[in-house]
Amino acid sequence: LSNGDILEVHGERPEGNLKQLKTMKVNESKLKDIPVVREFPDVFLEDLLGLPPSREVEFRIDLIHGAMPVVKSPYRLAPTEMQELAN
Repeated sequence: LSNGDILEVHGERPEGNLKQLKTMKVNESKLKDIPVVREFPDVFLEDLLGLPPSREVEFRIDLIHGAMPVVKSPYRLAPTEMQELAN
C-alpha cells in the first residue's frame, strides 16, 4: 500500500483477469461531530481518544413466569388542557 503497509488477501481466486483492486476508506466519527459531546463538553474528557468501535449488542428482556403486564391507560389531555397548550 502507499503507506508501506502490506495487504494480505485470503480466499478463493476469482475467475477471469483481475486488473484492479478497489479500496474504500470509511470516515471515522470524531468526538466533535457528535451533538451531545458538543453540548456537554464538561462531561467528556478532553483526552478521550475516540469512540468505541461499532458492534452488535444483544438485548433481551427475560420474562417471569406468571407475571402479568402492567395495565395503564395512556394519559389523555382534556380539551381545555389541549387548548391551553396550543396557545
